[in-house]
Amino acid sequence: MGIKRCVLLLIAVLLLTTTIAFGLEDREYLKVKAVVVEERQDLQEGIIVQQIEVKLLEGKYKGNTLAFSHELIAGSQYNIPLKENMKVYVQLTLLEGKLVNARFMDISREGYIYILFGLFFFLLIIFGGKTGFRSFIALLITAFGIFKVYMPMIIKGYSFITSTVLVCTLIIIASFVLISGFSRKSLSAIIGTIGGTVLSGVLALFFGNLIQLTGVSDETIQMLVAYTDLNIDYRGLLYSGITIGVLGAVMDVSMTITSVICEIKKNNKKVSISSLFFSGLSVGRDIMATMTNTLILAYAGTSLPLLFLFSLSDMPLIEIINSQYIATEILRSLSGSIGLILTIPITSFIASINS
Repeated sequence: MGIKRCVLLLIAVLLLTTTIAFGLEDREYLKVKAVVVEERQDLQEGIIVQQIEVKLLEGKYKGNTLAFSHELIAGSQYNIPLKENMKVYVQLTLLEGKLVNARFMDISREGYIYILFGLFFFLLIIFGGKTGFRSFIALLITAFGIFKVYMPMIIKGYSFITSTVLVCTLIIIASFVLISGFSRKSLSAIIGTIGGTVLSGVLALFFGNLIQLTGVSDETIQMLVAYTDLNIDYRGLLYSGITIGVLGAVMDVSMTITSVICEIKKNNKKVSISSLFFSGLSVGRDIMATMTNTLILAYAGTSLPLLFLFSLSDMPLIEIINSQYIATEILRSLSGSIGLILTIPITSFIASINS
């Protein structure tokens, strides 16, 4: 009798699994924009549940109204109170071509992002004039280099070193030539920036290999591994990210020092190379503390939730340092800061002999 029951139970499980599998094959999911037309709230077991009615704004169901429940759970990424006239994205579930379910996915944020971007562009032009416009063009070239040069090269299997060097060189040359034109000043800034950036990347590569970082410590990277078939060197991706991440700060330092040295040379043609060099170092010391702070604070800011987690768990400092995620952020901060510091003497030397 026991064996017979087990066999029947196994058959039932197999039938149920097959039914679910075939059902899932017939399901289709669509993400569409909608606007909230009605909202009311209920309290269910201590949780606020919104009863939402939306009107679809796109797709083949455009104009249709749908209703669904939306729970406001503290600590959840979906803890967003919905209000009337708010534009949202909803996920529609189709079963055999029929609409059977809808649920909230996210807020439609692109309108506000466009406004913020427009404000940035407006202020850049108002206060920067032609230089501001040229810097905006340089920003577009940076975006082009990352999205249209760097990422396609990585996807096609090119070396991370080759891809990173190429895109960084493109960004550096385009930015400085646009801002300062073809001049000794821009050439000095270009060489100083390349020197500091390369040294930062080399340090990240050397010490990252020594401490055996895998490059798969971040949640986003883990999702990339789990949900895509992209076969790339994630350790190389880490080093590449460190190099590109420090580029902006290094460019800023290099251009500042070069501008000061060129201005001194312009006002005093007889000044010696050694005087120019030490003037560059002096200026570099003044900006060194704030720039290294900028880098470290930027990286620490992205890790604050994890730092809180470590702090509240009373983990010993040695364990925190040895965790792969924190070790990665330490490597990112320190190698970037060291590259930034070394940019100062490199740029001072190049600018003093080239001005």
